[in-house]
Amino acid sequence: MPLAYSDYGSIIDLYTQSVGSMSGQAGGTTRGSKGSFVEGILVEAIVRLAWHELGGEENRLNIEKRPEPIAIEENYVKNLKHEYLQHHIELNKDLYIYDVEFDRAVEIDNNFVLGIECKAYMDQTMFKRSLKEFELIAKLRYPELLFCIFQLENGLGGDYGEASNPMQLGSTSTHTLLSHTSIASLEIITLLDGRRDSRKPIHEPRFFKELPEKNVAVCVSKFRVLLEPFVK
Repeated sequence: MPLAYSDYGSIIDLYTQSVGSMSGQAGGTTRGSKGSFVEGILVEAIVRLAWHELGGEENRLNIEKRPEPIAIEENYVKNLKHEYLQHHIELNKDLYIYDVEFDRAVEIDNNFVLGIECKAYMDQTMFKRSLKEFELIAKLRYPELLFCIFQLENGLGGDYGEASNPMQLGSTSTHTLLSHTSIASLEIITLLDGRRDSRKPIHEPRFFKELPEKNVAVCVSKFRVLLEPFVK
């Protein structure tokens, strides 16, 4: 367990220093920095802390970016009405691949157990795409895989921005969309309070949002629940 991320205070320091370093960057650079920070640093630190609190051995845990190639469905090709298209696909089937890439794939004992989509914020368009990709992975590759969306700020509406509340109701739209998928359970975790406001970017000092320790505790607790079945 890296000492720098061994408690809630170190997560808060990591957040504060990282967001503060983005001040003055150009828009595109800031978006890239914020995305890399959320998926590559912050989420990994929180997941490792949750695993550590569960008493999990560090060498059993692996977290990485992970592409999952999805091949074209055979029945789709067979039922195409244009024979020339069907023939072309049959000859070039190895090219008909859709890559689903998890921002962070959590492995325990080399078994893929949790796929995490990480965003500075998640809006409904992103959410619909994530659901479809989760469905593809669950159907074709890992039927027992757990899924999680981690957002720095709430862009999904509802009470996801009440980050210190461990019993969020979510939003009507997210639950409705989920009800029409095969994904039985999806954990949506938000770190910061309130709702994202594009006019008030948090990397600007005057709009900076503090990260309360209680928010970190709730976030770590939710990851503990996801990982607990794999400790023993």
